[in-house]
Amino acid sequence: MHERLYVGCQGWRYADWRAESPDGQLPLASPFYPPTLNAAQELAHYSRTFDLVEVDSTFYAIPQVKVVRNWGAQTPETFRFTLKLPRTLTHEYRLRRGRATLEEFCHCARVLETRLAAILIQLPPSFGFDEFSVLERFLPHLPTDLPFAIEFRDSAWLVDQTFQLLKTHRVALTLGDTPWIATEIALPLLDKLPTDWLYLRFMGPKSGEIEHFTHRQLDRESVLSVWAEALACFDSIRQVYALFDNHLEGFSPGSATLFKRKLGQIERPFPRDQPPPVQQLGLNL
Repeated sequence: MHERLYVGCQGWRYADWRAESPDGQLPLASPFYPPTLNAAQELAHYSRTFDLVEVDSTFYAIPQVKVVRNWGAQTPETFRFTLKLPRTLTHEYRLRRGRATLEEFCHCARVLETRLAAILIQLPPSFGFDEFSVLERFLPHLPTDLPFAIEFRDSAWLVDQTFQLLKTHRVALTLGDTPWIATEIALPLLDKLPTDWLYLRFMGPKSGEIEHFTHRQLDRESVLSVWAEALACFDSIRQVYALFDNHLEGFSPGSATLFKRKLGQIERPFPRDQPPPVQQLGLNL
């Protein structure tokens, strides 16, 4: 399983990832980046530690094609991106319209080619099961050449009728541990996945006690252990993308690294602890 499981963070640009942890000695703590690193180089350095990232900015606006192309140019061929479907579609239009917006977004997503792991359809908590017919009408409009996953924030959706609809349209189910769907609800659903790949999100409440994302401040290690053990038992899952936010424990690079450790994956040092990338020198002959 560890070769089929990508682990990363929800975003790569946070000011607190450059700040010192409280005592400067905590393991799996900030600074994540070298203090003098140019902000434009953060993604390239992030990709030396993790092989996956969730791009949160696409939730707020469709990026320009040249921006998406630049993301790919900064990262290795083995690196993968997940993109969040714009909230215009999910939260404003509530999947009832926006075909042109969907087409424009998918055009940008295709620029990543094989580096695109998934497009996340993040539904608001207010999108209840009574809107099943809306989702039923929306899914056939998704292009079949792109991988989509959907996140429900209402547990009423987690029934066989939903799973059959997702299976029909080859849309993956998003599980994990979040303030809306906890591990004890999500974990049994591994036996009912509508696709042979899985999107995992590990998130904490934004209204919690964490003020700065400088180090692991909450202990959610038991949750990570449960998921690591469960995934080891599911050989039928072809691919897993696991993504962590800062609110889960206070520092997503620390949480993601701890999860990799529990999965038996190779841990890579944070960019601050790695030597500078080797520069290719041209020969002026």
